[in-house]
Amino acid sequence: MSLKKSVRRRSNWYIYLLTFMIMSLIVSFVIYNIWDFLFPAQNLPAMSSSADYRPDISFDTTFLLMLSERKGAVPDYYMLLNYRPGSETILLVPVKANLYAEIGNMRGTLTEHYEDGGSRGVMLALQNTLGISPDHYIKFDKDSFIGFLDEAGFTPVNIPYDLIDEEVQFTAGSYEFTGEDLYNYITFPEYDQGEDYRFMIQGFAIANFINRNSSNLTIPQLQSLFTRILNTTDTSLDFQDFVQNQQAYMFTTQNSFNIADYYIPIGSADANEYFFISDTAAATIRDRFGINR
Repeated sequence: MSLKKSVRRRSNWYIYLLTFMIMSLIVSFVIYNIWDFLFPAQNLPAMSSSADYRPDISFDTTFLLMLSERKGAVPDYYMLLNYRPGSETILLVPVKANLYAEIGNMRGTLTEHYEDGGSRGVMLALQNTLGISPDHYIKFDKDSFIGFLDEAGFTPVNIPYDLIDEEVQFTAGSYEFTGEDLYNYITFPEYDQGEDYRFMIQGFAIANFINRNSSNLTIPQLQSLFTRILNTTDTSLDFQDFVQNQQAYMFTTQNSFNIADYYIPIGSADANEYFFISDTAAATIRDRFGINR
């Protein structure tokens, strides 16, 4: 008798539990569907996504790039690089080492200003001559230049005619240059078209290098390249510059393609072989750098 009562009570407990669960589901469903009516949402500001981000002009930066054969030597080549991530633009301007500039009583070429005041002397010379003040300088030697290029990738180059020298030879054709190949190409001892042709080659080749290797980089890859510059070159940059500009660099690598171009300034040389950039060319550089003077 007692056994039957026990079984009957246990069956009633399951019925109550099942009823409670069904009612709970019904109530939850009703509350879910009328929640927005009972508690209307406030008008919160929309969160901007990475797709909405575009760097402003505060990220625009001009670099003075220099290249010498040996570490600590006077640079053989100079180039301005203007980076404007918001405009998706990198403009390269090769500058001749015999460009004439004045700093106070000091008058002479970029080479002479480097010998007198180092990299910052060259930066001041460019400011006085072109009205352009570089934000940072990076001076490569042969080894650091080759190492940086090799870590970043290959450079597509099309050579229109054979280049033959006692030590270096390039036959006409299309190539994927390593860092050493590119160094030897842009520093080739003598071009048949003259030295002005060298600066076109340098601008074109470095623009190709940037366009080929600047897309779809990860933060660790960007950091590794930046760290290599810090550790192997003479530069005014520090790691905090990378931290402050990391978002702009990521925008560029994710959104900007074939971003680099070059401009070769025209001018004239005097009897002392000083080179003077024309006023029109200097104004063009400032305009393309986004500088209002």
